[in-house]
Amino acid sequence: MSDYNRADATFGGYAAVLGVIVLVVLAMAMIVSARQEEHIPSVDYTADAAALRDTAPYESRVPRGLPEGWVPTSSTLETGDALPGEEPAEPVRWVLGFATPEDRHAEFGISGAEPQEFIAEMGRNGGPDGESDVRGETWERYYNETETWRSLVNRDEEATLVVSGNAGYPELEVLAESLETQENAE
Repeated sequence: MSDYNRADATFGGYAAVLGVIVLVVLAMAMIVSARQEEHIPSVDYTADAAALRDTAPYESRVPRGLPEGWVPTSSTLETGDALPGEEPAEPVRWVLGFATPEDRHAEFGISGAEPQEFIAEMGRNGGPDGESDVRGETWERYYNETETWRSLVNRDEEATLVVSGNAGYPELEVLAESLETQENAE
């Protein structure tokens, strides 16, 4: 006959119940964390876009119709202290940052500054890396391998457009494709 020990039976029961409780709590924690989405603060850049349109001595562009998941996170406009209709003392530039659907960073910049300086700044001194075709326009590619920073560049006589970030070229091309000319306020 075996000896029955009430303490051993009680401890075993408590251990089994505690194990079940721990498993239930872990399962609930995993479900809750899976359902929580990261909240990225969004900025409204419409005022900066309007000021760029009214101040820049070049044709301004703004992203329109980006797919779901693109979140504007920053907007910096430098107008050279010019008022609408005045000639700015410094080159007008605008940089608009986004969180992408792939949880990367992409930004769009436009400036009337010296193109090579603006490209080097926005592209973090990346080197040539081929070309992309965006809506029938050829955009130069630049890549900084050290910082994993890619850029797409489009230049005209008045302004330089740069789309850059740690996003891949396909996402940068989506941002570049969304750029549309703003109509001047009359």
